[in-house]
Amino acid sequence: MNNFSTKKWISLSIELNKKDDINFLYSNFCNDIIGTFENNGELIFYFDSKIKDKICSMQNNKFIINDIKYENWHKGFEQYFKPVKIDNQITIIPDWYSEAIESIDSIKIKPGMAFGTGTHETTQLILSQLKKYIHKGNYILDLGSGSGILAIGALKYGASFVTCYEYDKDCEDNFFENMELNNISNNYKLLFDDVLLIKDFSYDCILANINKKIIIDLLPNIKKFQNSKSKIILSGLLLSDQDEVISLIHQLKFNLIDTIIKGEWICIVIE
Repeated sequence: MNNFSTKKWISLSIELNKKDDINFLYSNFCNDIIGTFENNGELIFYFDSKIKDKICSMQNNKFIINDIKYENWHKGFEQYFKPVKIDNQITIIPDWYSEAIESIDSIKIKPGMAFGTGTHETTQLILSQLKKYIHKGNYILDLGSGSGILAIGALKYGASFVTCYEYDKDCEDNFFENMELNNISNNYKLLFDDVLLIKDFSYDCILANINKKIIIDLLPNIKKFQNSKSKIILSGLLLSDQDEVISLIHQLKFNLIDTIIKGEWICIVIE
């Protein structure tokens, strides 16, 4: 098991209406962001403390930066992580609640540094689409799997197998904890690699809750290496990203199926 108690992170808070500052962070630190959380009108970014000096040198005192230890993060999260029902479909239940997982529409999650708790709009947007696009027997590719929450949802809705890719190995323990909490012991695999190195996209449905820069680089790869038609659900995108991403979708000759908006975020479904 990873020794989280010795690790440190930093959080950086930005008001949601400060779009230029949010875009600045995504543009300059997209590969360093290990999670985001939206709370009381603020978007909170989380980073490994090792890049604190790098961020401080570029941000010109525009943001408030706080140091965090893992144990403090987990205890503090319990204050505002309550059961969340998403579009009258899936209910996300924190692991300290005693309710049993009896319905396919319930997922139990232990909050960890993977940050996939279902409380952020980008996760909720994809979760709200799973019932529509995941069918019994499907093979699913989950990119940026983190806590495993989307893979769990896909398996509960009948997927035969989910291949999960994640870049950050700090997610590993939390991923397997969440699988166990939901009584899932097989029908998935977790790989640690850069999603831009994948050469096989022959899946029934591809889930990608990642940032715009990665999505922009990923879509041409999917088009190049895709041997069958897949539904592709893209999240992690701000509304301000919409025109650029949809322009690329048309350029690559994907079919645009749907766009779903929640707060400042947008989910795009293509094939």
